[in-house]
Amino acid sequence: MRDVIKNSDLLASKGSLPSAWRVFFLLSSALFLGSVYLQGQCPDNGQTKVIKPDQGTGYYFYRFLGDSSFRYFLDGKTFSFNDKDDPGRTFIFIDNMAYESIQVERADLAKYVKSSKPIDVLRAQAKNEQDYFKKLDSSMVITDLGPAMRKNPDGSDDRLFYLWKKENSPGKKAATQYMCSTLIKDGVVVLSLLLKPSVSEDDVFLQIQKYTSKFDLLSSNQCATVLSMPAAP
Repeated sequence: MRDVIKNSDLLASKGSLPSAWRVFFLLSSALFLGSVYLQGQCPDNGQTKVIKPDQGTGYYFYRFLGDSSFRYFLDGKTFSFNDKDDPGRTFIFIDNMAYESIQVERADLAKYVKSSKPIDVLRAQAKNEQDYFKKLDSSMVITDLGPAMRKNPDGSDDRLFYLWKKENSPGKKAATQYMCSTLIKDGVVVLSLLLKPSVSEDDVFLQIQKYTSKFDLLSSNQCATVLSMPAAP
């Protein structure tokens, strides 16, 4: 990893990842669930539309969930979907990483979340997932990198994210997965990043930085604009 944070797009040294994550994203727990009110209606069909920017690499993914609609950005040169091998789930393959964007509904959160504070919701959701994986394999290594804040793309109130990763124990086949979660009106969105052994930790954190800096809720006007645009080939 880099020895020094050179600017707001770079992370600190490998030995201080939890600290770097907090410093880089300006740790705070002041964000309130549903703090952005969306006027009008976006489609509520659960579909995702992919838009290729005019310049540079990467893709914007627009997820239509009514007034919980959101967009996110993943960098890379080529992408493909796979929603056939595991019905009900959609995996995104970009270069040498695989992603899955998962929505956890409020009703499901209520089973194990006892507080309405955003930090408590995200921490409880992460802990629930961590416990699930540990039950599957008690030797699994869980690293909790904790919460961090990012300014919304439009400059409005900061958005809270929560990051952790899981790894197989030494001696087992490598399978590292990062989980980055944030709140939307109807629950929690979790981005899962599955890595190939060739992917460096620098690459992972650069992708997470881009994802968190461009994650945003959508207004009805934005939805209308996106729906009229051609999808990425």
